Amino acid sequence: WSRVWSRARRAGTTSATMSRDPGPRRARVAVVGGGAAGLAAARELRAEGHTPVVFERGNDAGGVWVYDPRVEVDDVTGTDPNRARVHGSMYASLRTNLPRECMGYESFPFTRTFAGDDRRFCGHGEVRAYLAAYADHHDIAKDVRLRREVLSAEPIVDDWCAEDNQSEEDSGNETWGPRWRVTTRSTGDDANANANVSVETFDAVVVCNGHYSEPRTPTYANAERWPGLQMHSHNYRTPDATFEGKKVVVLGAMASGEDLTREIATVASDVVLAARGFVPGAPKNDFPVESYPTNATLKPGIVELIPERSGVRFEDGSVEEDVDVILYATGYQYAFPFLSDAVSDGYLSAVDNCVSPLYKHVFPPALAPSLSFIGLPWKVVPFPQFETQAMWIAKALSGAAPLPPRREMLDDADAFERSLASNGIARRHAHRMGDAQFAYNDELRELCGRPPAGTWRAEMYAATGARKRSSPASYRDGPIPWSDEVARADARAEADATGFDEGIP
Repeated sequence: WSRVWSRARRAGTTSATMSRDPGPRRARVAVVGGGAAGLAAARELRAEGHTPVVFERGNDAGGVWVYDPRVEVDDVTGTDPNRARVHGSMYASLRTNLPRECMGYESFPFTRTFAGDDRRFCGHGEVRAYLAAYADHHDIAKDVRLRREVLSAEPIVDDWCAEDNQSEEDSGNETWGPRWRVTTRSTGDDANANANVSVETFDAVVVCNGHYSEPRTPTYANAERWPGLQMHSHNYRTPDATFEGKKVVVLGAMASGEDLTREIATVASDVVLAARGFVPGAPKNDFPVESYPTNATLKPGIVELIPERSGVRFEDGSVEEDVDVILYATGYQYAFPFLSDAVSDGYLSAVDNCVSPLYKHVFPPALAPSLSFIGLPWKVVPFPQFETQAMWIAKALSGAAPLPPRREMLDDADAFERSLASNGIARRHAHRMGDAQFAYNDELRELCGRPPAGTWRAEMYAATGARKRSSPASYRDGPIPWSDEVARADARAEADATGFDEGIP
């Protein structure tokens, strides 16, 4: 922390990178990633008068919602840093686990169909079409540079710190942070490591590269000698011959682990769903035991792999032998390889899925507001939160929502991390929000001078969670009338008020 604070102190001795003439500041902003977060960033930045440039390494905007049937065939565990990477993690049958109304951006309600899938819990193709329509509606597709990978984003610190010798107290909220040197390259079919590399300078960088592409795979003794197949859910697409007639252990009982257990059970001989802390015979945290397929059993977490018997030992001491496949549905880790200089210089860290120090999950105090992150929180309704964070960033960059002094932001970030320890929250859960997301969103809205959001989204989120816990295999399809019909009507009314009156029956 002392090193970070010394950096923040040095950061505080700078002046704005642009003119201090009266009027809103206008910045040229690099946005890393053209998924749902990057599109929200482009929309809010442009609405505030900035010039966004969105770098998307894929062939189309949409991020994780662009289905890619390819997998990382040279390393299906996702642990080899030299593997041929595939960004997509979505499986073919994926449907949303939130109603479309709840998922939608505030500025572009998701109450109508865009690709012919009118289910409330629609498939990924419908979401991708919705994102494309969002970009068209806000005229931001022109801001996206496809097939451009960001290799590095380096703060131009020497130039920044040499601008003047003002004290932090004198510069106050007029300090914009450093400008950035951003290096990108083409990812087209004819690209190579040295071709089509370009370097540009920006006033700010907004990181929107997501956190569902870099597998978080556990390591166990004897894993290299274990004879079966080990793979991460990042490389799962369909219940194919890999699983047909096999005994499969799925580790991890978050959304993907639950869904894949049920899907794989349709072709496998046996499926074991293992989750840390599960106690056989006791009520599970979320779902009724009887809701699982008859060929699925539940176990606590894995503690050991046994090569001699192709076995897996669990936390309760029990062993499953003759296991063919272990599927790690163990989540993902935050990775920002293009920010290596900022990390190595002590401005921020990303260890054990805790990005720190951050002011309200968005701004590294030493570099704010010229470096920011959208989409770090998880267990949230993502799209509306992306838009809210983006709005705050855009207004912080224009001066319409000035940030506190760096010391105050750093103290706030420090207090947040101390609260994790005092409340027994693991660092890897630092950005987990759940029900707290709605108060957080409203806090950011207040900083932007906006009223609180309607309560229907929180009500819909809670009703969906309750329905999922009681009927995990069928909650996406009913029962009808839905348990959140009042919230649904409120969502439709809000959409109607903004001109989106072509709702779904």
